Formats: sequence, structure tokens, C-alpha cells
Amino acid sequence: MSATLLLSALSAMCNTPINAEWGIISLCCAHLRAEARHGSEMVTQAIMGTPVRIVEHGEEWYRIITPEGYEAWVHPQSIALKSDEDMQQWRNATRYIYTHVQGYAYAQAHRNAHAMPMSDLVLGCIVEGTGKKVRGYIEIKTPDNRIGYVRQDEVQELKSWSQQKPNMLRLEQEARMMMGTTYLWGGLSPKGADCSGYTKLLYFSQGIILLRDASQQATTGEEIDHTDYRNLQRGDLLFFANEKGRINHVAIYLADGKYIHSSGYVKVNSMLPDDALYNGLEVVAARRITTAIGNEGITPVSIHPWYIEE
Repeated sequence: MSATLLLSALSAMCNTPINAEWGIISLCCAHLRAEARHGSEMVTQAIMGTPVRIVEHGEEWYRIITPEGYEAWVHPQSIALKSDEDMQQWRNATRYIYTHVQGYAYAQAHRNAHAMPMSDLVLGCIVEGTGKKVRGYIEIKTPDNRIGYVRQDEVQELKSWSQQKPNMLRLEQEARMMMGTTYLWGGLSPKGADCSGYTKLLYFSQGIILLRDASQQATTGEEIDHTDYRNLQRGDLLFFANEKGRINHVAIYLADGKYIHSSGYVKVNSMLPDDALYNGLEVVAARRITTAIGNEGITPVSIHPWYIEE
């Protein structure tokens, strides 16, 4: 099928004009690439329910902007095109956010549902509710209009979730639930994440949208004196640099000099040389996110107009 016919077919399926300016990620974890081709570097990911702005319609790919302003290319099979009217309807719909680390939406809601997965889901995926509840399951609709069922205790209504105050104990619990997860360059999910994808995912689980890269995250938040670990609090971001002094790694502080990060795999290390978990990396900066929410680069989902109707 030619690129033109493919785009026409996709447009017809979602009943949205080919020049739509909006899209919603329709796969659990969509790969976003530097260039409009499958062989191009994966620079980041976007998870199901992420609203994006389409800034260029290529022959087959779309160049998009994510809610934090990151630009990349996405394949049509990963995105549902939406008109302005569609987006308004989506923002006003009853939506649910997936709050477990990993799981599934199922084709049917009964005791053998686990044998009939409809889509995989990860922490932070957003789906619409249809209003139907069946035996502990909620009927949901994915951005590309697939109908499925998720366990009621694995999701939370998006609007009430977005109003919650970030909880650093809960963030640590979720961070530890990803222990051992393989590092993936460009990864932004519990299936695989790079260092800044890991921190971004975990803060999104607390309703906060961070910038994408470690060097960008290092420019946000309240600067904290990192030379004494006793100045640090759970959830602070710790930054590391390469031999040229450029920030190239980020971790999340826990307590007692320890931090958790994605480096090879998700693990706990220490910033204290006399700790057995010390790995030789030197912290060069620390930033506190919780005291700077609403400042540039630290945006609550609850006030982001792409997610919530103004």
C-alpha cells in the first residue's frame, strides 16, 4: 500500500481529517524516533493516552511535540489522529490512569480474563471509561477505540488522581518496583528506561510532568547543596557529569546517602565512599522538585491544557 493510501485508510478508520493537528498515543509504549524511518534512533517513548501536537505530516510518519515540548517522529500505527473537537471531547470524558507498574486490559471481564489480553498497560497509561463496570472490572476505550476491561483496583479516575499531592514515599515504592529493569536508551516505561526516562516516569506517576533529558531536568527545581547528604530529601534529583563536565546522568535520592537510578539496570547505589553500595560516581548537583511545582519545566498534569480542559 502506498504512503498516501495508508494515510487515507488510517484517517478513515478514526474519522479524522488527514491534516489533524492532534494525536493521542494509542500503544502501550510508542517508540519516537529522531528521523522518519524505522531504522532511526529511538530518542524517547510516549505511553498510551499521551496527547501530542502534530507539527508535520510526512509521507508516512508524523513529527510531533510531546506535552513537555520534546520533538520526534512517530509512526501512524502508534497514534490515533484527533481533531480539535475530538480533543475537547477527550479532555471532558471520564478517563482513568493506570496506577500499577505493569499489567493488561482484557478482551472480556470474567475469572479467566488473564487469558485474553487486549493490550498491555504500564504505569501512567490513560484510557477513557465507557461508564460500564463488570465484576470488579471497568470497561475502557483506548485512543484508537478498542474496547477492553481493566481491574478496578489497578486504575484511578484521572481528574481526582491529578489533584493529589505528590507523595515521595509512594514514588520510592514505585521506583523500587522497577528494580532490575533493563536500561534502554530512549526508554520511558517499566519495560525499559534510560536514566531520565526513569525519573520522568516516576514523577509522572505523582502527577508531575518533567522535561525529558537529564541535562534539561538539571535546570529545573530548587537547587540543593549536595555536598552534605543530610541536606537531601527523598525524591530529590541527583545529577552526574561526564569528563567534560556535562550533565549526562540523573538519579532519585532515597535516604542515608542512597539513591536509585537506571544504569545498566535499575538499582540502588550510594553517594558515600564508605558505603558498600558506592560505585565511584560523584554527584555534581541536586534539585528538589517538590518545592518548585508549577515552575518552568515542572508542570502538574492538573493544569496542563493538553490533558485537562481549561
